[in-house]
Amino acid sequence: MKKIIALAFSLILVLTFAACGENSNTGDNMSSGMDSIGSKVESAAEGVVDEAEKLTSSAKITSDEAKAAALKHAGLSEADVTGLDIDLDRDGNVLKYEIDFHSGGIEYDYDINAKTGEIISADKERE
Repeated sequence: MKKIIALAFSLILVLTFAACGENSNTGDNMSSGMDSIGSKVESAAEGVVDEAEKLTSSAKITSDEAKAAALKHAGLSEADVTGLDIDLDRDGNVLKYEIDFHSGGIEYDYDINAKTGEIISADKERE
């Protein structure tokens, strides 16, 4: 029985070493695999950029105009606010600017229609 176990162990050991040295192109395969992954990531990034360009070109007002509308509604100037963040997003069929900022311990959140400039929603809450 000990001979069978030793023989099986030896066979496993030989097969393991043989498998390690069998494919000398492993690095090349990994490299081409990484190139493939890189091109897929690059393609996905281009898709995101294309989508962002489509959104921006669909907007009739600029982010500066949307920001001005939100600040005017809040009764603040840009100098009065911190943490100003403006994102262009689509909510169903509505293209909108999402605008967030802080002033005097209050957080302001606005959604501005990117085609009409109309304020869709305005919220504020004490921080």
